[in-house]
Formats: sequence, structure tokens, C-alpha cells
Amino acid sequence: MASLIGSLCLSLNLFGILFSRVIIIDFFPFKFIKNHNYNFYKFKKHLPLILINLSIMCLLFPLGILAIKDWIIVPYGNFLIFLFQITVVLIIDDFYFYCFHRLLHKNKFLYEKIHVIHHKASNPFPADYLYEHPLEWIIGLLGPFIAFLILGEIYFETIVLYLIIRVLHELDIHSGIKSSIYKYFPFAGVNEYHALHHKYHINHFASLFSFWDIIFKTHSKY
Repeated sequence: MASLIGSLCLSLNLFGILFSRVIIIDFFPFKFIKNHNYNFYKFKKHLPLILINLSIMCLLFPLGILAIKDWIIVPYGNFLIFLFQITVVLIIDDFYFYCFHRLLHKNKFLYEKIHVIHHKASNPFPADYLYEHPLEWIIGLLGPFIAFLILGEIYFETIVLYLIIRVLHELDIHSGIKSSIYKYFPFAGVNEYHALHHKYHINHFASLFSFWDIIFKTHSKY
């Protein structure tokens, strides 16, 4: 169970690093967000920290699964419950991310000592979602586990789907590519919102769902 989670974390993010390299060499005809310019030198410069945080994720997330597997993870039983679980986990995790992310911006000390590292990527590439202070990364990883504890029971399949959705979405919103299918979903956190956040460092603190920014008045149109 834990080894599968570790392998999934590794494979999804290695795909993200490869995806970043493909975008930089402009091999495919992607539709990019206006004025989103990539820099291969920054890709190479960011890579060591990206790999450090990837290693942390591949270690801590499986260890977290091992810690909860005997008293929270239960056998798969019902598709509707599965849908309910993944929805709740994604909403709680994104709310946690919103609050933590906004705190990192509003507190001058936290921003200047920790979060500013992530914002050195003003034109991020996909794997730059991992380019942040390791302490910020570790605290950010708590989000889904808070959701698991609130639910009390979770399918292992829900955890797997959560990781796939969360990592692929993070890679996408940091890609600089224009949003495609999910821009038609109400309250989706689209690429354009996060690109604005990286350029101006204000508004759009949520990741998956834009309704947190709408509710707390940190939303703006792109």
C-alpha cells in the first residue's frame, strides 16, 4: 500500500519534470498564456530543490499512509461513497491550502523567509509547483491527512485518485498553458488564475476551486 503510494508520487512528478522540459523546448503546439516566458537556465537552477521536495513527498506521504492504514483506511465498498470521499477530501484540502497560502502572503516574515522562494518562479513551468521551501512543502502535505481524519474512514482508492488529481492539476496550473476542458467547470481553479498569482503575488490563493477566493474576496478576472 505505502510502496504503491510512493511509486505513484514518484511517477507523477517525474512525468511533470519531463513535461516541463518538453514545454521549454517548445516541441508541441501548446496554446500559452500571454507573456508567459520560459527560461531553461531557471529550469536547471530550480531542479535541485524540486528533486529535494519530490524526495520528501515520496518519503512522508507513504509514511503517513502507513500511520493511518489500520484505523482509517477501509476496504472499497460503494461507488457513491467513493465519490463523496474524493469530493470532500479535495474541498477540505483546497481550503487548507487556501488558508495556509494566504497566510504565507499576508505575514511578512513568512513571505520573506519562506514563500518568496516559490515566487522566484514568475513564469513557472509545471514542476515548479515543487519549487518551494521544504518547510512550506512539508506543512502543505498535511492538507489531505486532515481531510482523512475528518472523514474518519477512507478508501485506499480515494487516496490514489486524490493524488492523481492533485498532482496533475498542480502541474497544469503551473504550466503556462491556457486552460482547456476544466475551464468550463463552475468554480474550477484555472491556469490563468494561477499565472496571475505568480506575476502579481496578489489574489487567487486557492488551487483547485476558485470559490474560496470568491467567498473571501481574493478573486479577480483574468
